[in-house]
Amino acid sequence: MLILLILLLFVPALTRDYYILSILIFANIFAVFGASWDVLAGVTGIFSFGQAFFFGLAGYVSALLNVKLGLPPLITIPLGGACGMLVGLVFGLPSLRLKGPYFTIMSLLFPTTVTGLIYMFPWISGGEAGIYGLNPISNDIAVTYLASLFLMLGSIFVLMKIASSRLGLIFRSIRDDVDTAEATGINTNKYKFLSFAISGLFAGLAGAFQAHFLMSISPFIFNPVYSFNAILYAALGGIGTIFGSVGGAFIMSFLNEALRGVAEFRVLIYAVAMVLVFRYIPEGIFRRVGKHLNFRLGVWGEVKKLRRSRHGSNS
Repeated sequence: MLILLILLLFVPALTRDYYILSILIFANIFAVFGASWDVLAGVTGIFSFGQAFFFGLAGYVSALLNVKLGLPPLITIPLGGACGMLVGLVFGLPSLRLKGPYFTIMSLLFPTTVTGLIYMFPWISGGEAGIYGLNPISNDIAVTYLASLFLMLGSIFVLMKIASSRLGLIFRSIRDDVDTAEATGINTNKYKFLSFAISGLFAGLAGAFQAHFLMSISPFIFNPVYSFNAILYAALGGIGTIFGSVGGAFIMSFLNEALRGVAEFRVLIYAVAMVLVFRYIPEGIFRRVGKHLNFRLGVWGEVKKLRRSRHGSNS
């Protein structure tokens, strides 16, 4: 893992090719996006198809603050993340009443509703054309790449720490059995809201960063495909590990580019590959590798150490 990290840090020293660095930037953004879904679904057990809601709305807020008010990306991206956190709290309200597949189906409606509002107020949102002319994060692609890398590393580190903490244990208790968690005195509604806020924050940071990288944003950002991709990144690497989203995002980013030459068959190849992975490696590629190499991927090793430390303190 350390070798891979060093290689990622020194990529700009090896190449300044815009195409290669762009692929890596998107991989970093999608890694954060996938991990934001994983903390909600994989750790807390709240399965949602509406992750694009946080991602896209934060991107629009960041774009409007930049274009209309002239705020720089250094300010608009964190504000976009804050917007994602607030939206996450609103998004979490139905989860208090709806359970299981009912909430999952309802989560598809939020992005669709926002898309309709964008079309209704084109003088603010740009309508179908979207918003263009955003300030870039940097005019140097290498600087933009390093910024995306630090965003990814910082986000994954924080999310893994959260998932490995006492808070993470509470989240997993809600995922495993809500009734038992409530019986032990846990305010499950409070922690569900907190999980939505955390998920929305990091999805919002990813969405705002992408908007400034592309220097534009359109209603397509709310397409369900974005939400499905977030699920795919986490599932491919290993749901519930947080770190697995990084591997899943990088694999899919490079696979999409590798299949660009056969674009007419790319969706078919992509679907067949995913079916095979989910059929034969349902726990995720990186968790399977971890089993063979006898190490625990992601938060589970930290949880194990946390439990040992508790037993030691009790003794």
